[in-house]
Amino acid sequence: MRRRSIGARLIGLVACAACVRARPNEPSPVFPFATDSLHTQYLAPGVVHRYVYAPSGPWAIHELQIDLDRCYTPRAVKGVAGAVGREKTSVLLAQLADTERVVGGVNGDFFSLASPAGVPVGILVTRGRLVTAPGPQPALALDSAGTMSIARFRATGERRTPHVLDSVSTAIRLDPFYPREAVGGRPLLVRDSVIVADVDTTGQPGFATGRHPRTAAGIARSGKRLILVVVDGRQKPYSDGMTLRELATLMLALGARDALNLDGGGSTTMVYADPESGGKLRIANRPSDKEGERPVGDALAIVRGCGK
Repeated sequence: MRRRSIGARLIGLVACAACVRARPNEPSPVFPFATDSLHTQYLAPGVVHRYVYAPSGPWAIHELQIDLDRCYTPRAVKGVAGAVGREKTSVLLAQLADTERVVGGVNGDFFSLASPAGVPVGILVTRGRLVTAPGPQPALALDSAGTMSIARFRATGERRTPHVLDSVSTAIRLDPFYPREAVGGRPLLVRDSVIVADVDTTGQPGFATGRHPRTAAGIARSGKRLILVVVDGRQKPYSDGMTLRELATLMLALGARDALNLDGGGSTTMVYADPESGGKLRIANRPSDKEGERPVGDALAIVRGCGK
């Protein structure tokens, strides 16, 4: 009996190791610009981290591709019970890692710097709990079937405050559906594999056409693949940042059918669980603020687990 038990355990370990070593049968992306460095790291079955360097920008690009049907769940992270407050992306993900297996993530929505500081500009839903109500801007959302989409939400029902929902006691309904998780952003970059027409004119002067650090989220394979991207910026000659059109073009090259711009500038941060250090969470990119990583209003994490 003991020999059988040991043998079964060995078979299980070999099967697990084979699963981790498995590589997706997909070619590397073809970029619309010259690159001189492409490093691919397989963080876990179904999770790939790529680092791309393009001297023509110059651009330093980090990408996470996650196959959600390999039992991964996006998680919107605030870090506190209410809408107010800011924290670094790396801290938000480290706190989440105390209770869940985090494989990576990025900073989330734009947020208020005025009092009360840290309130996300758009909708925030975490574990089915509505933290901030939707505005006119789109959001990255996970539905009850575990499928990702980019949608604009509308709240119906009574609420006490126009946006911050910390003290709400009445039911609020959301159309077109009530998401399990949702993080806002702006603007929409790509829809149905086409760059959105107003990508060059959205926002304040210089927001769209200036080169800045950028964070984006893309969706592929009918909502079952999530593509998270950060591009470092404001750090010549290392990395200059991208315009929104350059970012949209990048997301198309990476395979996104739909893509949304998230908060950028000093907020741009990607964190991943490095298998070479035993799964320790590391910051992949170089945040542009001279003080280092910026505290943000919320983050988007990817955790191991189905239907969480």
